[in-house]
Amino acid sequence: MKKGRKYFASLMLAAMISSSAINVFAADNDGWTEATQTRPGQTKAWSDWCKQWETIKSLPTQMSLAPGQDETELNFAWYSKDTDSQAKLKISTNKKMKHAKVLKVTTTDATEGFKSNKATAKNLKSNTKYYYSYTIDGEWTEPTLYETQKTKSYSFGFVGDPQIGSSSGNTATGAIEEQGQDNAVRNDSFNWNNTINTMLKKDSDISFIVSAGDQIQTRDKKNPSMSYNKNEIEYAGYLSPTALKSVPVATTIGNHDAVSGNYSYHFNPANASELGSTMAGGDSYYTYGNTLFIMLNTNNTNIAEHQKFVENAVKENKDAKWKVVTLHQDIYGSGEHSNEPEIANLRYNLIPIFEDNDIDVVLTGHDHTYSRSYILKGGSLDESSMITDDEFEEYFEGEKESDQTYENYLESIEDADAVETTNTKSVTNPEGILYMTANSASGSKYYDLVEKKQAYIASRWQEDVPTYSIIDVTDTTFTINTYRTDNNKKIDSSFTIKKTNKKNNGHKNNVHHNDKKTSHKKH
Repeated sequence: MKKGRKYFASLMLAAMISSSAINVFAADNDGWTEATQTRPGQTKAWSDWCKQWETIKSLPTQMSLAPGQDETELNFAWYSKDTDSQAKLKISTNKKMKHAKVLKVTTTDATEGFKSNKATAKNLKSNTKYYYSYTIDGEWTEPTLYETQKTKSYSFGFVGDPQIGSSSGNTATGAIEEQGQDNAVRNDSFNWNNTINTMLKKDSDISFIVSAGDQIQTRDKKNPSMSYNKNEIEYAGYLSPTALKSVPVATTIGNHDAVSGNYSYHFNPANASELGSTMAGGDSYYTYGNTLFIMLNTNNTNIAEHQKFVENAVKENKDAKWKVVTLHQDIYGSGEHSNEPEIANLRYNLIPIFEDNDIDVVLTGHDHTYSRSYILKGGSLDESSMITDDEFEEYFEGEKESDQTYENYLESIEDADAVETTNTKSVTNPEGILYMTANSASGSKYYDLVEKKQAYIASRWQEDVPTYSIIDVTDTTFTINTYRTDNNKKIDSSFTIKKTNKKNNGHKNNVHHNDKKTSHKKH
């Protein structure tokens, strides 16, 4: 679908991360955060970053950490030049790397000139300091700290759409032409560094970060390729935060990630499957403490494959007290994508899968704006009110005046009857599911909220400032807090899901969907 929307127009020092106002300057199309106009960007941190960037941008050999199959494992992935000897990695509890364990490294060809290396550290203990070192150009890197956290109760970060490089078409203050890919990646990576470090300043003990997809911007969507490399500079920017060398990120495959193979070379997801595959990879899952995390690549629209994967993951983790799904498309969002027929159809195909498998929370991105739903159950497709993608485009772009057909469609996908409760601060033993959409984590691009807040939305926010969430999990509570990066103030009230039903071990009761005519159309 054409996206010609009209929008309103580390490596970094700790001082840069201080809580400070970020001014946002909108481009002619999308809103974005211009790094040099932020408080951190007007300090020496920006000039230091520009110098560092000249080295970073041509070296896609930075380490990428991902959660392992469970809390006792950690996955590694990194590039080496194809002229290098066999890459190696070792891990130890000693900073001087005494008695280090050398891990098995699997190496495959990556984009031109590079190889992809992957390894897994196993049998890690909680609340323990580890150090790892790996080879680049045949030389061992300085040991890097990775500290495991507690697992009985823990916290993780949640971000959306870093989309490094997306500001390439924007014109910087004082300039007369678009800034292009190099300057855009430098800009977006600076802000991305700030978000990661601001998050860790708020909670230094997070166990990992979940990204809702679109790590980078550039791709050739008409020609999917395993060898596409015009976005390697963007991956270099995405991987640039020093903090990410010590904090794992569970990345979701976004539509900008999906059609090039280098996503699969840079990241090492646990329990990766062929189900739901595109060039970037397929569905995956991992567990941490009491929680099952399922990552779906819904850029592949084979619903049967996603259903099989979810059912298998749930079956293999019957004791999980919390079940969280992450996918890129915001099936219950409130931004400019959220009302599209293709997103609505995806929603109604996935709802019965999620509800039949007792999913608690669904985390999404794609719309570069924040929203949180009410607890929802039983949303269903009113096929008589559906319109086509092309018809929706005509209405949205103003090529066709709004009429009763369009209004009926928008009302039908609000799912007012699916709202289980309108409690906006906490719920206890809900039957339904919470859906949450993340705003941009880098400010590379913002979308507007739709004019009318949908009936399923409890809270939404867009002030063109990067945001992040911290989610705290115990055996009985799942609590979400979301913050803006300029002053670390909350953009929404704290929201908690509580479970007290020990009889069902945290699982939901088997309750029928709302009594509405339901037709699940293949997407």
